[in-house]
Amino acid sequence: MTRRACLAVLGSTLGLLPMRLIGAPEDPGKAIMGTVTVTVYFATDGDAAAAGAKAALLGKALETRLRSEAKLRFKHYRLLGEDTQPLFRSYENWAQPLKPSDEVLVRFELRSRPTRLATRLDLELWLSRKKILKTDVLLEGDRPLLVLGPEWRGGRLIIAVSLAAEKFPG
Repeated sequence: MTRRACLAVLGSTLGLLPMRLIGAPEDPGKAIMGTVTVTVYFATDGDAAAAGAKAALLGKALETRLRSEAKLRFKHYRLLGEDTQPLFRSYENWAQPLKPSDEVLVRFELRSRPTRLATRLDLELWLSRKKILKTDVLLEGDRPLLVLGPEWRGGRLIIAVSLAAEKFPG
């Protein structure tokens, strides 16, 4: 094989290798800075069975926490779904708590370096592919941000967004 043919084969082989194998730096924007959990609850004063057979009961402590907020006071609560996603340094992140449905989506993006105590996020809530809430929030530790969502099956959806504090660096 001639030198030119060897260089052509070598060049085409190197072109097929992933960039990180040949020394390209990792994207610093993909550094995981923590974890965010999005949970969807169903709350109603009527029949809790309307949530469906897959809906789970909540613990007493969580029910007490939800009832402590005046606007979130209902007779029955059920867990509909949950999604935990990494929080990237420079990229937007999406959580889909009712998989495989995309009826409820939460987009979040880091605004400040997270600590064990708190971090600032840009947060958007999307329902039925429409943005219904956009806000800048300060999430503290493992205290969830609770959002009273739309009416659903004779009750209301409650969306909780929280940090997994133990997974934050520093």
